[in-house]
Amino acid sequence: MLIGPFDRRKRRHRCDSCTRSHLKCSGDSPCSTCVKRHQPCHYLVAAQKKPAILVDQGRQQTVDTYPVQGRRPVSISTNGVIKSPTPSDTTLLYFSYYHVFLQNNKFSGLETPQEDTLYLMKHGDPETFLREAMLSLGALQASKLCGVQKSKRTHYQSALESYMRAIAGLRHALSRSGRNNNPHLRPGILWATLLLGLFELMNDATGDGWLQHLVHGTSQALIAGSPSACISGSCGRFFTESKVFEVCRAIMFNQPSFLAEDGWLALSASLRSSSTTWGESQKALDVLLDIVVLCSSLRVRAEKLIKSLQSSVSSPEIAEQAQAISLQGFSLRSQLRQWASANHTFPVFRDSSARQNPDESVPKTESQLLGAAYFSATSIYLSGVFDYEMFYWQSLDLPTSTLNENEIQLHVAIILALSQRVLDETRLSPLLLLFPLRVASARAGQTEQKEQILSLLGRVRSNFAVAGAIVADVTNLWSRNVAVEVSL
Repeated sequence: MLIGPFDRRKRRHRCDSCTRSHLKCSGDSPCSTCVKRHQPCHYLVAAQKKPAILVDQGRQQTVDTYPVQGRRPVSISTNGVIKSPTPSDTTLLYFSYYHVFLQNNKFSGLETPQEDTLYLMKHGDPETFLREAMLSLGALQASKLCGVQKSKRTHYQSALESYMRAIAGLRHALSRSGRNNNPHLRPGILWATLLLGLFELMNDATGDGWLQHLVHGTSQALIAGSPSACISGSCGRFFTESKVFEVCRAIMFNQPSFLAEDGWLALSASLRSSSTTWGESQKALDVLLDIVVLCSSLRVRAEKLIKSLQSSVSSPEIAEQAQAISLQGFSLRSQLRQWASANHTFPVFRDSSARQNPDESVPKTESQLLGAAYFSATSIYLSGVFDYEMFYWQSLDLPTSTLNENEIQLHVAIILALSQRVLDETRLSPLLLLFPLRVASARAGQTEQKEQILSLLGRVRSNFAVAGAIVADVTNLWSRNVAVEVSL
């Protein structure tokens, strides 16, 4: 816990939720506002020039210590909190910042990643790559939160050094796993590739490093293990937690994904049905992610078809492929509407007979907020599979599952409103908003919408440099659209 005089107790006037929402806070734990909103109430210590002094609460017991070459042992309490970091003990300091990062960057709201990563450390980390990956993320987080420029540079240098050690250890572990087919190394490899990918998203504005780790690291490690390896245990929990990143990669880059294969879809369904910890909204979010990845696969098929039409005259085979794509588009549109109806996602997307109580459709939990935002983004995305190349579908005399402009603009407005709520009211990672915000930016026509998108992306960018690439992308897109409008 934090104790004075270095805990800056006087600065803790408002809880984190009230601070982000710019609301008056009673200062209680939980505060009156959070009680009324039925949401968790947390108090975070502001970034400070010198790290706060953390001490053990006395009754907690150290379950193990972990020697790291050149550093003091790491102590972890029974509740998973790294204990006693001091300015001279960088290992403990960076582990505490790693814990802060995870607390403020929930990936899907389905699992708790620190439980597995700490478990792997407690019960044997034959290589140091996972530990170094965690330290690199913690040091990078420290460099972002630290207010002293010299300390920022020191933390950043430590982050790069840990990152390089993690890469070297991971390569060695991968070669061992390949030679010996050693399954006990797989969980550590999976988590290390994911954490190193997050490091790249925080540090690299291009996103190239993240794609390398995700495509050639995380995804390949999952594929090598097959769905059967993820049916339970730590690999199953990892699959659930990392799934959203692979889904976002596939749909943002219009690329195929192994998640669309029958075996992996069956795995997702099995994990949902067997879970005893997920709520209904969490299961609904996971169902939606399966629909999202199928929409991405449809986009890949549609692009290949259009290229064939551009390079040759339509043939019976191409016409048959086009008809199959058109039918699947309607099938996915139907699945989206059924999902929305079943999960009370905004009554405007349901039959008028179901619009009795508007309040029932307002998302309240983290999973509901994220699910509703992804539903609107996917609805627009599915329309874009066809309406961006409408000439070719009309030439084939095929119907398409597109939305009209009013529906699209309604979805855009919902995406912006929900993204604001995610940033203001939840601990979901801002990274999860890049997909819906990128989709909304492609259909934003009003100046106010564009300004809000840039503002939201700016908040994401403050933690994750990769959002800068999205900002540049959407700015160029809007400039091109203006140039086309002027030329017309």
